[in-house]
Amino acid sequence: MRKTNITDIKVKAVRNLSNPDFLEYHKNNDAFGDEWTEKFLEYVNIPLRKSIRINTLKISPDDFFKNFPYEHTQILWCENAYFIDEQKIGLKIEHAVGLCYAQEASAMLAAEALDIANNDVVLDLCAAPGSKTTQVAIKNFSGTIVANELNLKRAQALIANVSRLGIMNCIITNYDACKFPDLFKFDRVLLDAPCSSLGTSRKNKEILKTWGYKFSLAVSKVQKKMILDAFSHLKKGGILVYSTCTTPTEENEDVIKFLINNRSDAEVEKIDLKVNCEKNEYGIRVYPWHNDTETAFVSKIRKK
Repeated sequence: MRKTNITDIKVKAVRNLSNPDFLEYHKNNDAFGDEWTEKFLEYVNIPLRKSIRINTLKISPDDFFKNFPYEHTQILWCENAYFIDEQKIGLKIEHAVGLCYAQEASAMLAAEALDIANNDVVLDLCAAPGSKTTQVAIKNFSGTIVANELNLKRAQALIANVSRLGIMNCIITNYDACKFPDLFKFDRVLLDAPCSSLGTSRKNKEILKTWGYKFSLAVSKVQKKMILDAFSHLKKGGILVYSTCTTPTEENEDVIKFLINNRSDAEVEKIDLKVNCEKNEYGIRVYPWHNDTETAFVSKIRKK
């Protein structure tokens, strides 16, 4: 059988893409280099590695891999997280009983950037299905996390995942993330904002065909409302982490600029994680070729 090389993959990706809006936007935006689009399309057709977090509330990593001897590699930016060789881990009994949680590796960056300390009270504003909520809760079991989700159907998945992992320090709420009640100030706020999801195209190639710039602009308006509200719930000295799984600057850097322009007490801080990435004054960008993952944008803001 002839081996498929990277040129074959590139040609296949270009032929499969029927969205000139995507190509035009990324080729004409100065935030992306001349070779960015070709690199991105190369990785769209490369299978995505599966990754998990071990639920240390129930089992240690050593005991997990003694009982379930998958080939595994440590994920450098997240403790107790691993790339594994099992693509259907979500269907396995060890996942069903909450010994592990399947989560894409770049999606783990946002919760790590929060710099959780013991006894912190954390707000996850757009929490479903619970990937980042459970990551924070397990890391911060001596504190409390409030996991908020407006969509009731998605909230059911959040409740199921919190229960499956045996998490006891989580309060689940059902509010609009643009209008969360101002009853309490939090040490940490996580806003993993709804976005146009271009960064998930290795799992779902259809996004490349359906993405539109007008939709991205519309989403950006909502994100700006969300980040202003999210920041208002921080204690002085607290940290807000904003993240997306998409590429447009309108949904990433421009949202952070909007916050800074409207809140004089908002200050972007350096993200210090062991991850290959592009850095700018507003946060970090992770692309598939940096760590063989999906795409992520993460920004860390402190309330002065």
